[in-house]
This record gives sequence, C-alpha cells and structure tokens, in this order.
Amino acid sequence: MGFQRLLVLLAGFLLVAGGMVPQVLAAPPSWPTEEGVPVRQWYMGTKDADGTEVRHYVAEYGTEAKPGNTVIVLHGGFGAEHRYLVPAIRPLADSYRFVLYDQRGSLRTPVDSPARISYSALIEDLEQLRQRLGLETVTLMAHSMGNHLAYGYLRAHPERVAGLILVGAVPPSEFGDEKPGFLRDVWRDFSKTDAEAIAERTANWNREWNDRCIAIAVEEGLIPKDWAVRHPLETDPDLRALYVTTDQQKTDFWRMCFTTANTYSGRNWRQMQGGMVYFSNAVAGAVIEDPAYQTATREFWPALKAFKGPVRVIIGSYDNVDLGPTYWPRLVKAIPNARLDTIRNAGHSIWMDEPVAFTQSLRTALEETLGRQ
Repeated sequence: MGFQRLLVLLAGFLLVAGGMVPQVLAAPPSWPTEEGVPVRQWYMGTKDADGTEVRHYVAEYGTEAKPGNTVIVLHGGFGAEHRYLVPAIRPLADSYRFVLYDQRGSLRTPVDSPARISYSALIEDLEQLRQRLGLETVTLMAHSMGNHLAYGYLRAHPERVAGLILVGAVPPSEFGDEKPGFLRDVWRDFSKTDAEAIAERTANWNREWNDRCIAIAVEEGLIPKDWAVRHPLETDPDLRALYVTTDQQKTDFWRMCFTTANTYSGRNWRQMQGGMVYFSNAVAGAVIEDPAYQTATREFWPALKAFKGPVRVIIGSYDNVDLGPTYWPRLVKAIPNARLDTIRNAGHSIWMDEPVAFTQSLRTALEETLGRQ
C-alpha cells in the first residue's frame, strides 16, 4: 500500500471515528486576577446636568454575582481610591462579590473641572451604581470617610439600604459643631473634663505616631540615632534633609510616617498602599467645603438611629478617628440593630495590624448582614 494511500485511509478513519479521539476541552473564560482575586473591571457612565459624561471606574472582586452575595465598598478620603482596600477583602473574595469603585474625581474617575465634585454628586453616583448592578437594596461596607458617604446615602435612600458594615468608622459628627448632636444624645453628661481627656489622648497619639516614625527611620538606617534624640521630627525638618536625600529615601520616610499614622506598630510600612498620588486634596476640599455636605452631616445621626437594618462597626483600639474607642460603644447602644467589634492593638488600617482578627470580624459582619455564602 502506498504511503499516500495510507495517509488518506488514516484520515478517513479519524473522521469517522472522531468520537473515539480524546477531546481537549478549553478552560472556561475567566477574568484577570489581582493578588490572586478575580477582578472584572468596567466603567459606569453618568451624565451631569450639562450633558457631560463622567466615567466611573468599577472593579468587581471575588465570586460571580448571585442573589445576596454583593457588597458595595466605599473607600475613604474624600479623594482617595479603592485599591488600598483590596487586601482587606481578599480573604473573603471566594464567598462574596465586592464591588469597589473610585469615587468621582478620584484617581481612576477623573473629571474635567472641580465644579463637578460635590457631595450630592457622590450620593447620586452611588445610587446609579446600585441601579446598574440591578440591586433592589444594597449592603454597604465603608472605610474611614467613606462612612460619611454611607451615612449620606442612608439619609437620602433609606429604603435601598439593607445593611451597613462600618470599618474604621468616622463618627456621624456634625460639621462645625463642637458638641455634635450624637454626643448630646448618647453622652448627655459630657463635660469639660471629658473633652479635655479626649484632647489629651489625641495629643498623646500624635506624639506617639511621630516618635514611632522616627524610631523606624533609625532602625532602617535613614536617620542616625543620636540625631533623632537631639532633633525631634517636628523641630527642624531641614536637618532631616541632610540624611534623607534621595527620592527613594524621601518616599520611604513618608511611607513610614504614613504607616505609623494608620497602624499600631508601623513596622509593616513596606506593605502600606495609598497616599501621595493616590489621594487628591482638591477632591477632599471640594466635598468638605460643599454646603450640601455640611448640611447633611446634621442628619447622619438621626438617619442611623432610625435605621432598622443591621449595622456592624469594626474599629481598632488605636484608631485616631475614635481612640479607645470612646464614642462608638455609646453610639451602638442607640442604634436598633447595631454591634461593635473592637480589635485590640490595631489602628485605622485594621487588616494590616491584625489580619486574622479583622477577617473573622468581617466574615461575621457579612454573615449577619448578607447571610452565610
């Protein structure tokens, strides 16, 4: 039998008996991963009153959407961005879908004018995101000043909020009021002595994080020990420049201080994310100076007190937004379905100080607001 004829017969056999040949099945398509977590990235377009479109960066982390597994996560700032929160949600991304986004004017959601940045616009953007996700109600997880966005959304759309998870929660304070309504309500015997004690504790915290920053810089060899003792950080920064000279050193030193301000120990400074180009002072100023924001703050506390859904507060004992904590133990008693979990030896970025304890606390909060997945 000729070689060519043999090939023809063999080809015919394979065509006829194709079902007998093992098939290599293609893997189902999947989204790219960040730090091991699947992430679907997209842009939400909204129209301002003048017809200008703002494109909001959205990132869905974790499992595919299914009923009852979605959490919208609100980053801090105002004017920060979402990426620093990914390590906080990563351990639970196999059970829940976390929808993070950069708020209007933040890093990945630029606007063409500061005039487009307002507190009311932030609230409406969040409402638009709820609608685009097809959610009747939302569970919100907020961090830092993101809590003031969560309170404002609750105030504007109480029927759309299923639950709140408040991390490193800035209290529902009223703008420009030395004794906010929530304090008058939950701490009626609040005295000058109490105010002085809180002020002293805050001053001590400011000195401590400064001292820890210098101590870490000494450990890392950026600053000589004898110089650090003789010249505290705040007294003569020009002298510090004699030792911290390169751009890399300047960035490292800034990161050390940024980390000591946001964590308990500061020695994990190499893992700290955010800050610098990831934060916009212009956005922060535009929102805080917005009269609509200043007015809304007066209604944060009444909105929380009226909310019947689950409210779970997770805060570090060393978090400067409420050292101790001092306010939240009183606040949760006045909110119908609230619970506080204080994590010891943790600062504002709780997951960096106590990752295991934080993950367990967040898991419990999610199960109590969304149910076990």
